[in-house]
Amino acid sequence: MYYVTYKYVVLNDRRLGAGYYSLALLIVLYTLVEIFINRGYLEFDVRPQGTVKLILSDDFARENFSAKVLPYCHGNTECKYVDPMDLNWPPEARAVTLTTFAKDRVQRLQSNSNSPLDEYATTSETTYFTQGPEYVVIKVDHAVVATQFTDSKGKERLAASHRKLRGYLADYDGDIIRELSPDPGKPDKVSLQELLEAAGVESLDVAADSVNARDRSFRERGLILRVTVTYNNWRKSWFGTGDIEYVYHVRRVPYVNYSSKEVHPLVDRGAGPGTDPSEEEGRRREGPPHSPTQPSWRLLRKRYAVRVEFEQSGSLGMFSVGTLLLKLVSGMGLLTLTATVMDVLALYVLPSRNRYKRFVFEESPQVRHGKRQEEEESREAKKEKPN
Repeated sequence: MYYVTYKYVVLNDRRLGAGYYSLALLIVLYTLVEIFINRGYLEFDVRPQGTVKLILSDDFARENFSAKVLPYCHGNTECKYVDPMDLNWPPEARAVTLTTFAKDRVQRLQSNSNSPLDEYATTSETTYFTQGPEYVVIKVDHAVVATQFTDSKGKERLAASHRKLRGYLADYDGDIIRELSPDPGKPDKVSLQELLEAAGVESLDVAADSVNARDRSFRERGLILRVTVTYNNWRKSWFGTGDIEYVYHVRRVPYVNYSSKEVHPLVDRGAGPGTDPSEEEGRRREGPPHSPTQPSWRLLRKRYAVRVEFEQSGSLGMFSVGTLLLKLVSGMGLLTLTATVMDVLALYVLPSRNRYKRFVFEESPQVRHGKRQEEEESREAKKEKPN
């Protein structure tokens, strides 16, 4: 059994000295970069939570909806003005779906069908474009909270509403297009046309790239936009943190179109489109063949639309002593590792390794315990004393 202890040995070798101090300098510089450049003194919440509320604005420029100035209204398909509230279907909290093209099918229930399931037959079909969906203005209300930073009472220490923040709209390359909320205390206002341009879509009349597009345009096949609201409070500050800012990043989901179907029951049991008057008279004598929940007539509407989905992300930082200490301890650990690397080079790699081993390793003689050994150590100690 033996015990290993250490002694301080100076190896006068320029190669070892230059290598050690060079590595030590690099580690010190790396630690400083991590702390000051990469904000190693901040703790980050990279998944902040938030809420989004979307409202469609009806203050449009009416001249933009004139069929005379819209090129897609001059073909065989008619154009209709649709109220902005009806243009968005289905209504959702974090998305708006603006109809660009629709197919309305009036259908009648086939009461004589032998099938146990109710079947409807189409009696007429109408297709039309909606006028000027690009000019719809979307009002956006949103807030963010860094749930990772809470005090002892559970209250969030880092939270804000966009009405007190500065926000920007960026294009698909990340370049800022404009400021979103120059007037504090008001919701963000952005038109569908601005979002399309930010995503790199020049026009809805450009040919769609979906697999089943069949040379149809985005207006006829629909598309999906993803708007990511990114929050940050440290990127523009050279030290520490600043005010929270946010940016709308818009991108289009490629190779995907968008459509949905909705059903409107036609509760009027009068004559439907294309109904023979004699059939209607016979139905009146027989009475209503179906309950109000299962009407004889319905309107099946297939909508092709631009779907705009909003999501929130970002990185919010706050000063943390624990994070700073962790960076400092990591730097000290790397310095210790540097010394170990130089020891390995000196004792096992360099040509003078055998000489260095004699300087570093020293073995004591075998130490025996007992009364005789104690007497011998006492005599040696007396000899070493000066007269």
